[in-house]
Amino acid sequence: MKTTTLIIILLPLFISAQTTTPDVITSSGAYFSNTNGSLSWTLGELATETFSNGGNTLTQGFQQPVSVSITGVNLDLLVYLEGPFNGTEMNTDLTGLPDPVDGFPLSQPYNTSPWNYAGTESVSSIPNSNVVDWVLIELRDAASASAALPADIIGTQAAFLLKDGSVVGTDGSSILYYNVTVNHDLFVVIWHRNHLGVLSANALSQTGGVFNYDFSSAVTQVYNGGAGYKEIATGKYGMVAGDANGSGELNTSDHNLWKTNAGKKGYLSSDYDMDAQANNPDKNDYYIPNINYESQIPD
Repeated sequence: MKTTTLIIILLPLFISAQTTTPDVITSSGAYFSNTNGSLSWTLGELATETFSNGGNTLTQGFQQPVSVSITGVNLDLLVYLEGPFNGTEMNTDLTGLPDPVDGFPLSQPYNTSPWNYAGTESVSSIPNSNVVDWVLIELRDAASASAALPADIIGTQAAFLLKDGSVVGTDGSSILYYNVTVNHDLFVVIWHRNHLGVLSANALSQTGGVFNYDFSSAVTQVYNGGAGYKEIATGKYGMVAGDANGSGELNTSDHNLWKTNAGKKGYLSSDYDMDAQANNPDKNDYYIPNINYESQIPD
C-alpha cells in the first residue's frame, strides 16, 4: 500500500523583525500566517536538492529557509568593576564629588582617545544615588565572538553603571535601547575608563523582546576571559582594574599616570578603587596584581 508522509513545521515569530516570506512550491503544500505566528507544510518528496542564484533559494522537498533580521534592540546587562566592588556591590564614592572642578562629569567622558566617542549623552544632575560611573556600551553584529571586529560595530551608547551591576540610560533607571538592525548574532563590548574592556563570549539571547547578558556569573562569560577577566569575590566575576590610559593592557604608562596623580583627589583615571583619590592601595591592590591581564576584545 502506498504511504504518504505529511510533514508539518511550526515557525513561531515572537520578535520585532523583518523576515523573508516563504512560498511553498511543491506537489502539495501551503503557507499561512497571522499576528500570532505562521504555519507552513509540504508533502514529503523522494528527491531533494537545493538551488540558489545568490538572491533566491529553492529547496526541493523541504521547507524553505527563513532569514531573520532583528530591528530594534532592548539591552539588559549586568557587569561589575573590580575596583569599587566591596564584596556584595560597588561603592558610589565618585558621584559625591563636586562638579565641574575635578568632580564627577555630567557629560559622558569617552570623547577622548582611545575611545573617541562623539555621543552627546549628558545629565543636569546625577539621576540616581546608586550610580557608580559612566560606561561605554558597544554592539557588534557578527557570526561569532572571535569575528566581532570594530568593523562590525552597529551601535554605541554611553550609559550609567549602578552599584548592583545593572547598566541604565541617562534617566538612571531604563534599560538601553538601540535603533539598529542585527543580521547575524549580537555581541556586546563594555568599556570603562580604567578597567580592561570585555566582549561577551556568547551571542546574546532574547527573552520577551529584551536581550539579556550577565557578565558576572562566570569567567567564561567574557571572550578569552581567563586572560582579561577575573573572579572578584566567590562566584562573582568582574572587569579588571588598573588600565589608567585605556590601552587594553597594564603597562608603564598606567604606572606613570598613577605616580602623577598620587595624593590627589577627584575623578582620576588612576583611582582604580574609585574612592575619589589616587593612593598606594590603587597601585598595590590593583595595578601590581593585575599586571599580566590584557583585554581580549578583537581588533
